[in-house]
Amino acid sequence: MDKIFQIEPLEAFQNVSEKIITDLYYAGTPSVLNNLEDDVIAAAKQYLISVISECNFDLQLVKDVFNSKGWPEEKVKCLHGLIDRNKSDLLNAALNQYNSSYCETIVNFDWLVKLILGTSELKTLKYPLLQLVLSTLHKNGKQNNVIYDIHKDILLKMINALESIK
Repeated sequence: MDKIFQIEPLEAFQNVSEKIITDLYYAGTPSVLNNLEDDVIAAAKQYLISVISECNFDLQLVKDVFNSKGWPEEKVKCLHGLIDRNKSDLLNAALNQYNSSYCETIVNFDWLVKLILGTSELKTLKYPLLQLVLSTLHKNGKQNNVIYDIHKDILLKMINALESIK
């Protein structure tokens, strides 16, 4: 992290820091690296992740840790601003990272329903009525799309289960 704070001018530091924070919990490196090596960016990401984790995801404590490091005050304030602006995204990404370290986490879903007009066709229906598309996030940061075809008997069980919830 010390090499990140050595970046001059302030605008370049801000650009690199913003890219690091927005991509903190995801695989890959930012596109604007200011001629920094990949291992410097990876080390900075790992340091930020460990500080956030050690501070129990309390971003005010994270700011206090940065204040105590003796880094340039102007750059620390810039980093505080970036953390404040990306607070909800950081916490959401941290939660996804924590959950996906044990299994894949659903980050998005979409569904398609096939409508059948007429009751006589529904009794002999052989193809799925519902298609569910899940986007999952694996612990290594890669997203995966999974498609489920749900037939009428499973769909009926799902509807009955949802209706019985009080």
